[in-house]
Amino acid sequence: MSVIGERGAKKLEKLMAKEAKTEEKAFKHAAQDVKKAEKAVKKCAKAVEKAEKQRAKTLKKEHATAKALNKAKHKHADVLEKEAHAEEALTEKREKEGERDRSVQQLQEDLDNFQLTMEGNAKERESRLTEVFAHLGQEGAPVPSSAQLASRL
Repeated sequence: MSVIGERGAKKLEKLMAKEAKTEEKAFKHAAQDVKKAEKAVKKCAKAVEKAEKQRAKTLKKEHATAKALNKAKHKHADVLEKEAHAEEALTEKREKEGERDRSVQQLQEDLDNFQLTMEGNAKERESRLTEVFAHLGQEGAPVPSSAQLASRL
């Protein structure tokens, strides 16, 4: 027999079997830990990918919003410019209207003055005709009015 007896060999065998079993359990636990870590890495990679997609989507929205804002600013500027032109046109039209009103008033005054002059001239003509008829000895003869004289022409 050997230096170690049968009993020692059995103990050694048991001890080695126990060590192998413990190592096997430790290996299984380590393998499970690796699987869990790999799963966590995959989960993190998915989360990173999702966050990148969300960031790209948000960036795209921001660009679209900036574009819309820029377009709205240009539209607003155009509307302000059109409003300024409309205001200028309105001012010009009001000035022109005022000029026309003053012109109409002046023409009306001229017409009124002309009518007064015509009436004065008509009275003067009638009085001269009356004098002429009186000189001719036709007093009491009907003196034609300016309108009647004008219609004879």
